Amino acid sequence: MIILTQESNLFKELKETLEPVKRHIRIIEALMNDQPAGIIKISQSTGMPDHKIRYSLRILEKDGIITPSKDGAILTPEFIENKDRILAEAKEILDSFEDLYSEIKKSFTGKK
Repeated sequence: MIILTQESNLFKELKETLEPVKRHIRIIEALMNDQPAGIIKISQSTGMPDHKIRYSLRILEKDGIITPSKDGAILTPEFIENKDRILAEAKEILDSFEDLYSEIKKSFTGKK
């Protein structure tokens, strides 16, 4: 017999992956509004703890989204130029999740 806790383990990995992505997006948004920005400034504008910002900045730099400057992180020109492509990629992911939800709903309830 399977006993499900309040939160299903079925989507645990997706939830754990989604949290850092949401944090990265919040940092990008903060930089789009006010850059360059260091960890303290980003923390003040987002309310996120320093250690999480530091981790996200490392990932964003590795991915070519930000670059360090003497005054703090700035968004790279390549990222700025590719915003439309990134939005399209995010939409594709959302569509995939919507398709997955439809499949699960149909399987579990027999309804679309």
